[in-house]
Amino acid sequence: MNTQPRAHTWNKPPARPQPFETPKHSPPFIDHWVLQLHGVDPQRLNEPERLKTRLEGVLKKLNLTPVSSHTHFFGPGVSTVFILSESHLSVHTWPELGYMHVDIVTCMPKLSRDSLEAVFRSAFGPDKFKLNQIEY
Repeated sequence: MNTQPRAHTWNKPPARPQPFETPKHSPPFIDHWVLQLHGVDPQRLNEPERLKTRLEGVLKKLNLTPVSSHTHFFGPGVSTVFILSESHLSVHTWPELGYMHVDIVTCMPKLSRDSLEAVFRSAFGPDKFKLNQIEY
């Protein structure tokens, strides 16, 4: 009979990936634009269906692909969000101020300062237009 104590072995659990690990590759491409339109006709900013239709035309001219959208009427004011194949577009309006705020994000270099200004000026006719590109 063997009287030596038995050695006990522990089975280590397999290593699990840690949440939010830092990727070992470069971050994704993000093209982020913020537009401010002042002096827009309040009727263009306060009718949800009319605003949505106008924005669909903007997306078409910019060669962006809508997947879904949601619009909410605040009365006054409208907020509209489009989920795009390329990322998203969100718009918030203050018709009582003739003001519209636009946020566009894409994951590919499809937009330019000139195309954004031309398309939004044509669609909404603002008196004043401000455009910023967010750098990441």
